[in-house]
Amino acid sequence: MRRLFPALIPGLALAALSSGALAQNRPATFPTRDVTVEYRVLGNASPQTPREFTVAALASEGRLRVESPSMPAWALADRRTGRTEMVMDSMRVVTPSPIRQEEAMRYLRLAENTRLTRLGQASQAGQSCTNYRWEERGQRGTACLTADGVLLRGVNERGEGVEATRVQYTRHDPARFRVPEGYRRVDLGDMARSLGLGLPRR
Repeated sequence: MRRLFPALIPGLALAALSSGALAQNRPATFPTRDVTVEYRVLGNASPQTPREFTVAALASEGRLRVESPSMPAWALADRRTGRTEMVMDSMRVVTPSPIRQEEAMRYLRLAENTRLTRLGQASQAGQSCTNYRWEERGQRGTACLTADGVLLRGVNERGEGVEATRVQYTRHDPARFRVPEGYRRVDLGDMARSLGLGLPRR
């Protein structure tokens, strides 16, 4: 489980450069309409990191659903609260993210604290976007955002990040962004620690 959520962080950190609020002269940094984006991971990554994943955004509620065919669970993230949860349908279980909530909040609210400098126009996955240089906590890179807040490419100075391979605008069923009824809520971190596996506390 410890390896599971960090593997999905590229999707949450980059696909959710998300404040949603439009400050003057700042781009939309969370999708303003429902969208599903397929991404591939760029640069070096740990063996546990999936090389492809999908992010669905429910614009009206600021929720993200992150999935990868190589992972046994999907992630549900709420940019308004910063809460991130892992949902395992095969076990009918939902568990809090193994990373601390303040870290999840930083990922989900990254754009609120990130300096963005406009560079110019570009395109990716058949969509037009504007390139921005971003700086946050000593890190730098570029992000290409559509006019309606969809990230099409985001990388750091080492070329590590994600890029979109397919973008589909379609109205989502809000039920897909809810934990299904009847699922048990468990803390797998506490369970692992009770078994002596030594996972860090959130």
